[in-house]
Amino acid sequence: MAGKRRRPSKSNRRGMVAIAGIVMVLLVGLLVQSQQLTEQNALYESRKAELEQQIKDEEMRAGEIANLEEYVNSDEYIASVARDKLGLVFEDEILFQAED
Repeated sequence: MAGKRRRPSKSNRRGMVAIAGIVMVLLVGLLVQSQQLTEQNALYESRKAELEQQIKDEEMRAGEIANLEEYVNSDEYIASVARDKLGLVFEDEILFQAED
């Protein structure tokens, strides 16, 4: 009798099938979540690259603004504005006007 094996009971077999089914459902759920996370990660990576490009563009723009600020504070710019907008001239400058 010691060598004789017992057959698993039907309730034991149903339990094993139920556990296997639960494990399969969990596995499918994990696979779906993994796919969604992969897609979301790709979206975040593209957004990151876009934002890094915007940072570079804004840094370049800040440099251009700094250069423009230097030019606006220069005597050359002040003389140009005075000549163009206000019609001012230097003391030793001679103007020729066309007759209408």
